[in-house]
Amino acid sequence: MDSTVTCAVNLVFTLLIAALSVFGYILTVKRIGQRWFLWVVLATAWVILAIPYILFLADLNLSVAVMAAIWLSSYILIMVSLVLIFLKLLEMMRQRKK
Repeated sequence: MDSTVTCAVNLVFTLLIAALSVFGYILTVKRIGQRWFLWVVLATAWVILAIPYILFLADLNLSVAVMAAIWLSSYILIMVSLVLIFLKLLEMMRQRKK
C-alpha cells in the first residue's frame, strides 16, 4: 500500500476518534450534566496525533525529532486521559457507597 494512502487512512481514523471524543464530551454534559475534562484531553491528543499526517499529505517534511515530540506528546495526553477516567470512576464508586 502506498504511504500516502496509509497516511490518509491514519488521518481519517485519528480525526474520527477526536470527533468521537468531542461527541462523548457533549453527551456527558447533556445526560449527566457534568463536564469531564478527560474528553477534552483525549480529543486534543488525537488532534495532535493527526498533525504529522496532515503535514505529510501537504508534502511538508518534518525532522525525526519533531515527529517524535509530536507523537510522544500525543501518547502522554492519551495516558493522562486514561488516568483521568480511572480517577473519575473511583470518585463515582466512592459516591455510590455513601
